[in-house]
Amino acid sequence: MFIDYDRTLRQIEAELARVGVAMGIDWADESRMRALAKEVFDHWHAGGNAAPPRTDRRQISRHKLYGLVALLVVTMQSAPGAGDEPSPVRQALARAFSSIQA
Repeated sequence: MFIDYDRTLRQIEAELARVGVAMGIDWADESRMRALAKEVFDHWHAGGNAAPPRTDRRQISRHKLYGLVALLVVTMQSAPGAGDEPSPVRQALARAFSSIQA
């Protein structure tokens, strides 16, 4: 089975950008991105499975963001070298995750 990892990464990045717009995320705000990366890590370490209430749009968007970031990470691990031209969203996330792990 052939998987076009470059296309898949572009689709994930595009959806992350859309969710980011809906959430008011400024991908260039490094302090906000670090806080967001920490929030994603905390969510994953807590198990990451609790579904948000269906009426809380803000939490639904947050959970969608957590899932998309996880999907991005798994896709990148599955296809080293794919997506050599990272989008600004992926670059911002990479910087943020690197900074909180240092």
